Amino acid sequence: MTTVPSDKSQRARARARPRRRASMPATIAACGLALALAGCAQKINPYEVTGSVPEDYRTNHPILIEEQIATIDIPVSVNTARLSDQAKANVTFFAQSFLQSGSNVIAVISPSGSPNQVAADAAAAEIMGVLGQSGIPASAMDYRIYPASAEERIAPVRLAYNRIAARTAPCRPWSDQVTVSDENRHYGAFGCASQQNLAAMVTNPLDLLYPRAMTPADAARRTGVLDAYRTGAPLTSSQAGQAGGTVAGVGQ
Repeated sequence: MTTVPSDKSQRARARARPRRRASMPATIAACGLALALAGCAQKINPYEVTGSVPEDYRTNHPILIEEQIATIDIPVSVNTARLSDQAKANVTFFAQSFLQSGSNVIAVISPSGSPNQVAADAAAAEIMGVLGQSGIPASAMDYRIYPASAEERIAPVRLAYNRIAARTAPCRPWSDQVTVSDENRHYGAFGCASQQNLAAMVTNPLDLLYPRAMTPADAARRTGVLDAYRTGAPLTSSQAGQAGGTVAGVGQ
């Protein structure tokens, strides 16, 4: 017996056919988008990435500004009666560095328990006298002791203070060689020694962060130079002495 479909079922099938036809373009578009995204996800050749590679030696080997402890050791033997002239000169230089650093406390640390303890205590008192002669007030000196063993016959008296210093990372051995590089880049250690030298030589590390303020103009020298320029005469010896220079022939 053959079953004749009803009108309702025929109408439902008729409505379903356009929906299937309409969904096929959307499916094709989705597949095309997926293929396009797959093409974009292709792996990039690392040798073609050049704009993001840092090539500035100041970036590869930066100078860091940080707080460090500056120290100097003055060896003292058991029979030392007084500091030598060389030791006093070293203490004086260290005192000048302390005054320039802007720190407010310098520690004088003497050994305790070593065979030279008595001589070291006398040397520490003499060192504090040299510091005072260098312009460091007694309120800025902090006397301390540190434990030393009986084997340390020349345990030193140590001077120390905190300071702002510049440093860079050590220039370690590098495995790369510029002669075998096909990336046209600097070798790893390029500029490291220059940065190390700059950090070691700079007097005020803060100069690496921002410039100093301008000092006032020398009014006496400016007046002498301008007067000589207006008259067309050379700068005289008295004007040069007053101005603090030996400029001659100004305005000629």
